[in-house]
Amino acid sequence: MLALLQRHEQDLPVIVATTADKMIDLLHLLNLGVSDVVPQEQAKRLLLSVQREASNYLLKRRVRQLETSHHELEKRHRLILETSDNALSYIQDGIHLYCNKSYADVFGYSNVNSITTTPLLNLMAPQDRNIIKALLLPNSCDEHAVTVTIQCFDGSQQSKLLTFTPVNFDNKICMQLAVRPAKGNPAYSEELAHLQTLDLLTRLENRTHFLTRIEAAISKAVQQGIFSSLLVIAVNEFVDISTAIGKSNANMVLSDIARFLKDFIQKPFSAARMDEHSFGVIIYDGDPDEVIALSALIKSRINNRISPAMLPSLELSCSIGMALINGHALDAQTILNRAHSNLKQQLHANSSQYQFRIAESLHYNAKDMLEYLDIALAQKRFKLLYQPIVHIKGDNLAGYEVLTRMLDKDSNEILPSAFFPLANLNGMGENIDRLVFSMVLELLHNSPNNERLIVTISSSTLMSRTFLPWLNQAMQVQRIPAHLLAIKISEIDIHNNPGDAGDFCQNLLELGLQLIISHFGCALEPFAMLDQLRPQLVKLDETVVRDLTYSSYQKVNIQNLIHTLHTRGVCVAIPHVENIAVLPILWETGADYVQGDCLQAPTNKMNYNFMMEEITLTAAPN
Repeated sequence: MLALLQRHEQDLPVIVATTADKMIDLLHLLNLGVSDVVPQEQAKRLLLSVQREASNYLLKRRVRQLETSHHELEKRHRLILETSDNALSYIQDGIHLYCNKSYADVFGYSNVNSITTTPLLNLMAPQDRNIIKALLLPNSCDEHAVTVTIQCFDGSQQSKLLTFTPVNFDNKICMQLAVRPAKGNPAYSEELAHLQTLDLLTRLENRTHFLTRIEAAISKAVQQGIFSSLLVIAVNEFVDISTAIGKSNANMVLSDIARFLKDFIQKPFSAARMDEHSFGVIIYDGDPDEVIALSALIKSRINNRISPAMLPSLELSCSIGMALINGHALDAQTILNRAHSNLKQQLHANSSQYQFRIAESLHYNAKDMLEYLDIALAQKRFKLLYQPIVHIKGDNLAGYEVLTRMLDKDSNEILPSAFFPLANLNGMGENIDRLVFSMVLELLHNSPNNERLIVTISSSTLMSRTFLPWLNQAMQVQRIPAHLLAIKISEIDIHNNPGDAGDFCQNLLELGLQLIISHFGCALEPFAMLDQLRPQLVKLDETVVRDLTYSSYQKVNIQNLIHTLHTRGVCVAIPHVENIAVLPILWETGADYVQGDCLQAPTNKMNYNFMMEEITLTAAPN
């Protein structure tokens, strides 16, 4: 079989299932190219082996597709470089790897080969060569722009603006050099460019520039294997603090925290103000354990009154979420989402109402959780909760989001964040989703009220080719109309798996099932796939609508976002609404639906009275 696969150039894994009474030369089989050898009686091990090899096969195929796309992209990139009017070159250790024709023209060279073989420093005026040397240091990972005097082929000198950007060109880590005419006062232009990267209040970097810092750290992790850590630091109860001490003093508190971060952190770092009351910090080249210890110190210092602007009766405290920048996530927003997710878990853990009971009942670790997941699936130890999604403008259409809880051996509820990531990593996410959908379909079959239910799927189900055919057949057996079921997919999963997401959502449309996208607004380009996926509803991420009650700037941003979604025929839901006073503001922004504990917390029954409940909205003060 191996010879046949090789002859036909089929890169398929081969697993040998053996019986206990046969002697197998394991090393010989592995040398022949067998992927694994598994005793037939070990069914779970065989299943895991098959799942692993299937995943590896899909990964290989994806890598080949990416290599083909990358090769095509490189050809187009080279063509654009050669015909570009922008003067561009790529520099490594002061030597040109590549120069385009426009770059040669700037320096007065008629032949591109001649300038390519000329060291960069020889093209600079003697008085500016030390400046260029500093920018070419191998540890330089930021973009730098500097105005210098260049020396042309005919000996004349000109003032030019040089922009150095760390990049990867032809699989070499180097600097992209762009040469442009110098404009105005060089010192003033450089200062202005620097000021545009800063937050006005705290003088830390602003969010936009900080995202480029994260992207640069990711590139460094992928290309050089140098890892970093991201901290998101959020001031707790900042809205209440701002109300108590006033906006001016609240701003002083933020400035004090920013000054403290700049003075306290001794390692190489970048810091930014991410939004109204949270900060981001990248610790470069730091051991994760050291960063965890550092974050504990930062938290302790902030909690111990670093700001004199606070009232004696108020307590200043913060929470910190951490994410590793190790190249596993290839975009800044995913890294930020991980840090925010860890931040939310910490906030929950600090709440007196939150108990992580899995530690008490299972002495939690990955091995125990995996074993218990098997038990929970076999015994169907899962529970459904329901939370209404209400139309803010009076529509009577009933709808509930289905929330899943796993039950431990003491019937305590385990949140999905505790078991779903591990389940997805071990190929069990789709199994859980199928069990949940089976429970939902049975509920719809037995319910006379025709409620519309919204069910979330995991990332492993999104990549499945068998889930939707199974679901369609199950719905036909139970005689469930498609309009009673909506499937919710996280925007993060969609952008991590765009090809699979496109196919999955296209099949959803063919089956008549409704699509809802959650956590909308987290991606760097949230509208990139919206027209292709055609959802009926999007749920904005809670970070997008944070601080809406007192930030007029944020309110305008939300209004513009909702207007853009409405022009594309997409309704908008606002999740996690905890205060009913926010409803008038949401009504003014144009939101269609709201969901949150202020209407009804998740319950065991679908008992929200959509017909009788009435929300009285008054215009919010300007």
